[in-house]
Amino acid sequence: MRIAWGLLAWLLAGSVCAGEVEYQRGEYRFKVADVPAFVQRHEVPARWDANAPGASGAPWRFWLYDVQVDHRQGHDDFYVDYVYEAKAASLLGDAGRFQIEFNPGYQQLTIHRVELRRAGKWQTRLAPERISLARRESEFEQDLADGEVTALIVLDDVRVDDVVRINYTITGSNPVLAGNTVDALTFGWRSPVLDARLRAVYDGGSELNVYRENDAPAPRIAQVDGRTEALFVGHGVPAHVDEDNYPIWYQPFPVAWVARKRSWGDVVNWALPLYPKAGALPADLEAKIGQWRKLGDPYAQVKAALRTVQEQVRYFGVEMGENSHRPTPPADTWTRRYGDCKDKAYLLVTVLERMGIRAAPALVSTTRGRGIANFPAAASVFNHVIVRAQVGDNVMWVDPTLTAQGGDPRDSDQSLYGVALAVAAGVTAPEVIAEPKNADVQVTVNEHFVPAADGREVTLDVTTTYQGRTADDVRRSFAGQRIEEVTRRYADYYRQRFGEVAVAAPAAVQDDLDRNRFTLVERYRLLAPFDNDAGGKALDVYAEALDRPSALPPSMSRNGPLFFGRPVRLRHEMHVEVPKGWKPSFQDESSSFASPGFAYHRDVKVEPGRINLVYDMKVLTNDISAEQVPAHVAELRKLRESLSARLRFQLPVAQQREDRDQRLKSLLKSVIAETQTP
Repeated sequence: MRIAWGLLAWLLAGSVCAGEVEYQRGEYRFKVADVPAFVQRHEVPARWDANAPGASGAPWRFWLYDVQVDHRQGHDDFYVDYVYEAKAASLLGDAGRFQIEFNPGYQQLTIHRVELRRAGKWQTRLAPERISLARRESEFEQDLADGEVTALIVLDDVRVDDVVRINYTITGSNPVLAGNTVDALTFGWRSPVLDARLRAVYDGGSELNVYRENDAPAPRIAQVDGRTEALFVGHGVPAHVDEDNYPIWYQPFPVAWVARKRSWGDVVNWALPLYPKAGALPADLEAKIGQWRKLGDPYAQVKAALRTVQEQVRYFGVEMGENSHRPTPPADTWTRRYGDCKDKAYLLVTVLERMGIRAAPALVSTTRGRGIANFPAAASVFNHVIVRAQVGDNVMWVDPTLTAQGGDPRDSDQSLYGVALAVAAGVTAPEVIAEPKNADVQVTVNEHFVPAADGREVTLDVTTTYQGRTADDVRRSFAGQRIEEVTRRYADYYRQRFGEVAVAAPAAVQDDLDRNRFTLVERYRLLAPFDNDAGGKALDVYAEALDRPSALPPSMSRNGPLFFGRPVRLRHEMHVEVPKGWKPSFQDESSSFASPGFAYHRDVKVEPGRINLVYDMKVLTNDISAEQVPAHVAELRKLRESLSARLRFQLPVAQQREDRDQRLKSLLKSVIAETQTP
């Protein structure tokens, strides 16, 4: 909750009153001044409402979260009044510090008050000389530099039951957005909230679009003294349970969104000038385009251009000021060989169009997916750019920021984003991103157990094949690993299952990029995999390939939908050769389970000299509705119980005696060793 604004980071602005004082920390500055004139100050009550949630038992209490934004006359003033209380000593570390993020390239921070109420009395705690400013670049590890600066306020002597109040204004907005933004407020969190308010002020006569999620309060919209105001007020909001594992389009908290009335076509018209017709390209790139034209097949041309941009232009973004949304010219991106999502998308679109293939940048949201289709239309709801390419009637959605992709671009699956807004003339609405029709996405594991004649050692051959999207994921993962490290980790997994294991051959990789098939081959010697079991032997096996996809959700009882997994077929086969004279103590069997999210079947076949186990699971859909979760979980639990099997075998009488004698000898040696120990 600690001021994580995300989509709103660029909306901020504000005017300050007389008597302001400016403080400088290196190249960065902030001001201290009175509250802006447009703000309607909301007082904090002396006591928590006894009838409101949080009157007792809450470790955190949020007394007030008041956000007021003034968008009149082309300005953006973003005011926050935040009042909170820690009710446990373990929380005082968080309660005693507060962070405010802003971008000094186009924003000004003004702090108004820092106060603390103890025993009913307010104390001033604002110490400007102790406020630090630092450029933290929180997304630098994700190869992004956005120029954001963090103001850190540290309070002395904060105690349990102290009420802390901090209010400030951020002035200025990213000019490249040209006001194409939306305001939002989350009215409930994991802790109770006494009062939450969102007030947005616009020029008189402005028409507004409003969207509310999960019972967020309805707005009061009025024309007041020549201005348009939208006011959302929440009181006594209970703590909300975060059940986790949601689809990206869903979030569980009450949120209200408000913006000037505009259409998605208006957003497209805003974006079009950011992607003008590109000029001349570098000679080496023009030469490549000439070679690709000779391929003739437009799909082969898309593939060649896409893989080149993915692999030869690394991902890195310097998103400062207008660069947050205005892409670098394609010639520059190619020359410097790096760029962020919009740079790489612009470059790929330019190359495709030079070959006569229709293409356009497409705006998507990695955080809300298809959910943004319901939001008020605004550029600020998007945070990623992919490419829409079209050959005839066939539309392809591709992401030039990805690496290590194989296969045909027609099989590229970007459907998790849900919808995309193509930046092309005439586009008036986000378009649904459908799953590719012919994508073959699967994982197949084949384990072949070959025991020695006496059954004491077993050679285990494992072949794992990844197809489609799963091959991309594994190929990307393996790219940064030494094969020796892969061998060590995978051998340790089998040691956990079977005890002492020797690596018979290093892991080997077979990678077919054209078919997008990635295969890993392993060989081990299991030195003692069989357990003694009632005069016989037993081998425990487990269908590991289905383990993670069938994991039970952390929250079993849900009010919100469950993200189950992306559609895929998973198959785990085990073939166990049976030593001569051994008799299986089990028979053929099969079982099937299904839910709205999956279909599963298991077969156990006993053949002469061989046992075959086949586990087959299809993940059918990404999401399970809250109403379907109980039945889904019940079937999923049955599935998981069937993933393991204990294969019991009766031994020939001679081998039973030999094993018994061997155990007795081992026991006798142990006893002798113990008696001889001083």
